Amino acid sequence: MTVTGRPSQQFAQPWLVSRNWDLTFLIFSCVLFTTPYLVYVLLGGDPFARADQPGTAAYQARVVVNLLVAVLVGGPHMYATFTRTVLDPDFRQKRPAFLLSSLLIPLMVIVLATSSYESYVWLLTLFFGLASLHALQQIVWLVDAYTLKARGAVTLRDRLVDYGLVFTSLYPLALAKMVNGQFWIGPVNLKVNDILYGQYWLAYLAGVVFAAFFAAFVVRTAREYREGVLNVPKTLLLLATAVIMFFAPALPNLDTAFQGINVWHSFQYLALTWLANRLREEVTGRPTSPFGPVSAGPAGWVRFYLFCLAMLPVSGLLVVAAGWLWPGLHCPGGQCLPGADEVYTYIGILSVLLVHYFHDGILFTEPQAVIPERVGGGPSAAPEAA
Repeated sequence: MTVTGRPSQQFAQPWLVSRNWDLTFLIFSCVLFTTPYLVYVLLGGDPFARADQPGTAAYQARVVVNLLVAVLVGGPHMYATFTRTVLDPDFRQKRPAFLLSSLLIPLMVIVLATSSYESYVWLLTLFFGLASLHALQQIVWLVDAYTLKARGAVTLRDRLVDYGLVFTSLYPLALAKMVNGQFWIGPVNLKVNDILYGQYWLAYLAGVVFAAFFAAFVVRTAREYREGVLNVPKTLLLLATAVIMFFAPALPNLDTAFQGINVWHSFQYLALTWLANRLREEVTGRPTSPFGPVSAGPAGWVRFYLFCLAMLPVSGLLVVAAGWLWPGLHCPGGQCLPGADEVYTYIGILSVLLVHYFHDGILFTEPQAVIPERVGGGPSAAPEAA
C-alpha cells in the first residue's frame, strides 16, 4: 500500500540508545576522519603529495600517524571483537569449528609476508581491499539496525538504495587512481595498479553507478520527509558515509587518508561493541568477559576501552617475534625494497586484524545485537548514554 501525506501518529525516531549518544558516538563522530591527515600535516607532511620517500619528514609523519591510530583506536577496536566471540561462552559453544579455523589466518599472513616480496605486496593489496569492504560492511550493519529499530516495512528497493549507496561510495575516485597507476600506500605500489591500469571505463562506470544511487537516496529522503517517516539517524549516517567515503581517495597521501576512515570506523565499532556486550549481559545476567560487567556511564565505557587497550601487547610480541625469526626480510644484499621497513609491523597487526574481519563476517549479520528490545528476543532497558 502506498503511503501518502503525513502519518496519523508521529514517527518515532529509532535511536539505538538516545539521540545524543547516537549522534556523538556513531554519526557526528565522522568528524574524526579529519584528525589523522591534520596530525600528518602538523608533523611536517606535505598535504599535496605522497609520503613515499623514507627518511623524509612526510614519511616519518605518516609512520607516526599510523602508530598513533593503531595504539589509540585501531588496535583496541580490533581486540574488542574477541569480547563477543572468543570470550563469549555462547559463541564458543555454537561455533567451535569457526573459531578453530581462525587460526589458519595468521598462518596465511606469515606465508604471504615472508615467501617473497611479490607475495608481501599481494598481502598488502588483499588487506586494503578487505579493509575497505569491512568498513563499509559495518555501516550496512548499523543501517540495518536503524531500519530494524524503526519497525517499518522495508522494501527491496529501499534496501537496494541503502546497500548500493554504501558499497559504491568509496570506489569512483579510488578506481580513478588505480586506472592511472596512482594507488600507492606509502612507498608500496599495490598490485591493483598493474591489473587495472588503463581501464578508464571502470572508473567512469563506478562514478555513474554511485551517482545513480546517490540520486535515488536524495529522492527517497525528500519523499520520506514529506510523508513524515524520515529515518533521521539512518539518513544522517548514509549521508556522512557517502561524503566521506567518496572524497577520501582524493587525498594524495592515501595511507593517511584511509587512516581517517579507520579512526571513525574504529571509534564507532568500540561504541557498538560496548553496547552489544552490555545488552547481552542484561539478557544473560552474567559478565561476558574477564573485564567484568559492562556498566553504563563513563566508568563502564572507560573500563571496557582499557581492557581492549591492554591486549595490544599481543600484537607487539608478534612484531618482535617476526623480526627475530626473519631478520633482513625483503632486504636483499642489505638494500631494502619499498615498504620492507614495515613488514614486521604488518605481520604482527594483520595476523590479528584479518581474524577480526573474519569474526565480524558473522557479527555484522546480527543487527539485533545492538537493539535493546531485540537482544534475546525480549524487552530490555536502553543503556544510559556514556
